[in-house]
Amino acid sequence: MIVLAFLSVVSIAIMLERYWAFRKFRRDLRGFYEALNQTLKDGNLSVAVGLCKGQTSPLAQVFLSGYRKAGKGKDEVLKAMELAERAEMSKLERFLGVLGTIGSTTPFIGLFGTVLGIIRAFGDMAASQSAGPAAVADGIAEALVATATGLFVAIPAVMAYNYFVRTSAKCALDLETASSELTDVLLTGNTDVNRS
Repeated sequence: MIVLAFLSVVSIAIMLERYWAFRKFRRDLRGFYEALNQTLKDGNLSVAVGLCKGQTSPLAQVFLSGYRKAGKGKDEVLKAMELAERAEMSKLERFLGVLGTIGSTTPFIGLFGTVLGIIRAFGDMAASQSAGPAAVADGIAEALVATATGLFVAIPAVMAYNYFVRTSAKCALDLETASSELTDVLLTGNTDVNRS
């Protein structure tokens, strides 16, 4: 039960922290795209680069990675931007593996606790030499609490994990779409960027 209580606290902490991280990622991506897009429409590539240097937005990091390779050809620009996108997504998906592990293992930890409780209950019954089911009913009921607790911890963790994985895929697509629209600027100097 102590292990399950600890894992429950860890799971809740990860869910809250990742919720704010995903929310910030999406807000920063949308907001910074608009600012960067407007700067590029005004024909100020150097101002856009300066704007990126002062930002924590994932798009800023991707744009700067492409900008650093702008003189080396399309393949180098695309490769640099793709690597930067992966790095940003890796930051976003931090701790999701832990959340998934908690969701998949806590029912087994609870079941293990239940098995130990039942073994103890039958051991107590053997020690008291009482053959009635009432002698073990309390021990078995207490042991089943571990299974219920394991499920109680696992269900929200699995639901949150699945939500974050789906949201991560959408964020990756949004980041890739935004960065691909800016690739033309880095390759040709064409600052007429329009997002569909």
